Amino acid sequence: MFLFVSLVSAQQKQKEVSTKDIKKVWDTFLSALKTKDTIAFKQLVAPKIRCYYCLENTLEEQEKMASSRDNDKDWYAKIYEQDIYIPVAKFLAEDYDIIFTHNFIGLLIESETIYVYHVSEGVGYMEVLVTTTKPTLLHEGGQHTFQFVKLHNRWVLNDIGSIP
Repeated sequence: MFLFVSLVSAQQKQKEVSTKDIKKVWDTFLSALKTKDTIAFKQLVAPKIRCYYCLENTLEEQEKMASSRDNDKDWYAKIYEQDIYIPVAKFLAEDYDIIFTHNFIGLLIESETIYVYHVSEGVGYMEVLVTTTKPTLLHEGGQHTFQFVKLHNRWVLNDIGSIP
């Protein structure tokens, strides 16, 4: 019993440290967004960002996705095995300004933020969940998620998503 309690305490202590670390990273990330500092942004992200939204955030991309769905039997696998991983240079050139608008950055700064640490297949991830749409009687609400992974001893953004 003592060993179990010690292990749980050690895991909780590690989780607290990780949450504290990710809050610092999140604040730095938000600061880079506020100032549109793309050099700092590059240092805070992985070489590729997993971003489904990036695949269809323009009319041209939506049409390309629809064509792929209609004409390529492997379209789904291609999306989730390769297309969804956006190189940071492409992200900055094509998606950064579309996603990180002034209003959206304001929402990220002012909205409720939840920090979650989890391990999947031996890799630790910190997720920052930001409630960007409050629930109402007619809508379940929504969150944007920002997942960070430790790479070369520092936390970097590797995934942008949304719930639902």
